[in-house]
Amino acid sequence: MKNILYVEQLQLKRSKLWLLYLIGPLLGVFLAYINFFKNYDLFMQLGDNAWIEAWTQVALFMGPFVLPILVGIYAALVCRSEHVGGGWKQLALPIKHSDIFLGKFLTVVKMIVITMLILLIFFIGFGYVKGVEGNLPVVTIFAFMMRGIIACLPLILLQLIISVRAKTFGIPLAVSIIFTLPAIIVASTPLGQFYPWTQPMLTMSPEDESPIQSYFLFYTLVIGSFIVLLIYGLRSFADRDAS
Repeated sequence: MKNILYVEQLQLKRSKLWLLYLIGPLLGVFLAYINFFKNYDLFMQLGDNAWIEAWTQVALFMGPFVLPILVGIYAALVCRSEHVGGGWKQLALPIKHSDIFLGKFLTVVKMIVITMLILLIFFIGFGYVKGVEGNLPVVTIFAFMMRGIIACLPLILLQLIISVRAKTFGIPLAVSIIFTLPAIIVASTPLGQFYPWTQPMLTMSPEDESPIQSYFLFYTLVIGSFIVLLIYGLRSFADRDAS
């Protein structure tokens, strides 16, 4: 697995990932702080922590828009070299197909983790520059970030399955954008808990801002969909050939 992950990293070397790592979080934080300070009196009530309220806006913009689209782009990128190269030549090597799929999955997970860590740095940095008042609840914000990463796992698998099947970069990206567009509307309905493109936003939001009624049910859905998609992804990938 270590060698597979190394190969995946080499294939992404010329993808200029650092631009995506910077632009995505920067956009999410920028929009969040603009909206937060523009409606400061509306968001801030007696006893509220300004950092938590500002993070709520990060969850609103990053969760249902920027993050799902980045997942789609990352999943397409890890499959791009195989499609461009004219086939999945790795499948002809004495390597378990399941290891190749898992290697790509873990690579996308790593990309999301890096993105979220940069998001956290931008959030804290911009917050201090803009003079956000109150104590910074680092542990709480970090927990929101980790929950967002966990909620991305089913979506990563879903986009990876699509990217493996699609022979062009545009198809998985188009799917990501199309299903991301209604995410903010779906999030306010009971269907939001079932919709993979809204799940990151729901988990990144504070409990009093999230429409999740039962966290036990929600995480059961997330874990259940992850297991189902993982099994399906492994089985469907095992049936591929090197063409």
